[in-house]
Amino acid sequence: MINLYLKNFNFNIYNSIGILLSSKNECRLFIKNIENLNVNCNFFTFEDLKKNFNIDGAIESPLSFPFKNIGNVLSAKAVFLSGITVNSLSDAALLNAVCDFTLNNGVIFGIVTETVFNTVENLTNLYGNPRIQKNYYENLIIDIYKSRLKMLLKTRILASEKNEGYTESMDLFIRKMKTIGFNPKINNTNLIFLNSKKFAVNINIAPPPQYISPDEKTADSVSRNEIALNTNLYDMYFYQKELFNKIKIFLNTAKNLYEGTVLKRNGGTTKKKMSSSELSKIQKMSIEEINKAQLIIAGAGAGKTKVLVDKFLYLLNFFSAGSILVLTFTNNAVSEIKNRAAKKLNINGYNKFINDKILNISTYHSFFYSIIKEFYSELGYKSAPSISDEKIEASVSNNKYADELSISYEEIILNIIKLFKNDYIANEISSRFKYILVDEYQDLDFLSDYLIKKIDAGKGKVMYAGDDDQSIYGFNGGDFFNILTFDLFFPSGKVFVFQNNYRSNPSVVEFCNSILNNIKFGYPKKLIAKNNTIMDAAVDIIGFKNKSEEKNFIAKRAVDYFETGKKVAVLVRTKREKAKFLAIPNLADFCQVSTIHAGKGLEYDIVFISGVSKDNISRLKNANLTGGGRPSDFKIHPFVNFFKTSYAFKITDILIDDEIRLFYVAASRAKEKLYITYSGEISDFLKR
Repeated sequence: MINLYLKNFNFNIYNSIGILLSSKNECRLFIKNIENLNVNCNFFTFEDLKKNFNIDGAIESPLSFPFKNIGNVLSAKAVFLSGITVNSLSDAALLNAVCDFTLNNGVIFGIVTETVFNTVENLTNLYGNPRIQKNYYENLIIDIYKSRLKMLLKTRILASEKNEGYTESMDLFIRKMKTIGFNPKINNTNLIFLNSKKFAVNINIAPPPQYISPDEKTADSVSRNEIALNTNLYDMYFYQKELFNKIKIFLNTAKNLYEGTVLKRNGGTTKKKMSSSELSKIQKMSIEEINKAQLIIAGAGAGKTKVLVDKFLYLLNFFSAGSILVLTFTNNAVSEIKNRAAKKLNINGYNKFINDKILNISTYHSFFYSIIKEFYSELGYKSAPSISDEKIEASVSNNKYADELSISYEEIILNIIKLFKNDYIANEISSRFKYILVDEYQDLDFLSDYLIKKIDAGKGKVMYAGDDDQSIYGFNGGDFFNILTFDLFFPSGKVFVFQNNYRSNPSVVEFCNSILNNIKFGYPKKLIAKNNTIMDAAVDIIGFKNKSEEKNFIAKRAVDYFETGKKVAVLVRTKREKAKFLAIPNLADFCQVSTIHAGKGLEYDIVFISGVSKDNISRLKNANLTGGGRPSDFKIHPFVNFFKTSYAFKITDILIDDEIRLFYVAASRAKEKLYITYSGEISDFLKR
């Protein structure tokens, strides 16, 4: 017996992948029919495919992922894959790449299996080879891969007799339509529902969003005798309630219309034209790309926040504001994004979107906590627990918090992972959001990134924005491998690298580039100065006999700049150094004193980086190189073995790069003038 899942040409080549063929004769007949249609077919065993994509130790840089070439290898309108055996993480990544390619291209995809699967759901067991001993993180990666395969099965494969030959998503929708008196009728690429009064609901099952240009979107319409809707099988599965409610609203509208009257609805706001002078070409391309997952690598001062806001506004042309999720790290960043969006919306007459209850713009902490508050009973809580960052630390020394209803951020994440094992809950959360915008991606921890991918559920309706060269929170769980391995989750995704720096003068930009040259592995990037303000000696490196001299120089010079109206900052390595500067009379009036970590994301006219000595920046001489400031449970990402590099991602090399990134973040805060000061022996980073 062979289970062969194929597209059904009698319905729609783009939306439906298959019917269940349970015998070799049926398979031969189906393939013969395909040949009669002059469709080019290619047959692969999984082992043959692996020979083309051996990724263990083969990846030389984040932009050299071999899966990008999968379309050239498969190279056919109909692809049949047999002998699928997943024995390793690289095997799992390859099968995911095939699923991703199928979802993003108009190909016929057949899975040939030697085992009879009672339900389509069982096909996810292709990832479940019990002989593979996987660690916790590998299991989570494979779970994401399963999500994409599951979406493929539920939305694109015509299942079995259980669903009368329809996809699971379409079958559920048809059953709901029957409850209000409508029966289906297949007509080429349309799904038509008729009731006893011969009123028609005509649904055009358009190709998935990947194939539709936003400018070509056809309006829905309502007349006295018919409703015309444009949708796809993703909507039927993930946003079924929304679609069904829309039909019921249109039914009521149709009852009140006179014959011949037509009401057109575009389903979104009026498309807003963007001034080409406001955006670079690559920024505009990234904003208008909504069909595939994308990663924005935004160098310092490259306008990341502006693009994030403009992307949100652009998405309002296609999705409701409440269905767009925007996530970032700090409350200040949330306020900045909301204020910029509100300002532009108000100018254009869209102030109805400004209401906080409509905008899902949130910190990661707040958003994840909101899920706990909603589903606390499923976790066994009698009421929603409060957040206590001190809980774990306090409970080590005493049992103070043992009986209190409080959880740490780490426990929030682990609880949501537990919740998402329930497909109903995971689908419920996923169905609320049609697009996700992820800010500061380089600082996100592995588990939080896993949850975001679970909410996306394999749709690829997500934009990640960040910069691997500004990853400075490894000590707090941030995992820059998330950003480096984007293509292993989304081989069909697009990567945009923003290199234009609109913040700093050319001398500061050149100095920043000299720092970046020391980072051994990452996305290739060279900042290009777009701020043409030229200053003599814009970067000064000054040594002092002692720390007191250094501190007094900075204090005096900062006052001079402050009196000319400049925005001034002193950036230091540690909180202890910050406290010493704050002890200077009136420092709070004339400049901002901050640790480099706290200053990330901000910008100043004049920046002083203090204490750039050998034992302070970098601090590796004082660090335990087996742990070096990172959490004690820090683990190398499971994808490390895929990379071919002399760097080899040793902990010592990772820690050195952490320090280089920190210095780069500090230097790139300066718009006009950068002072680098030290006492004692100069930092190795500044030695020529």
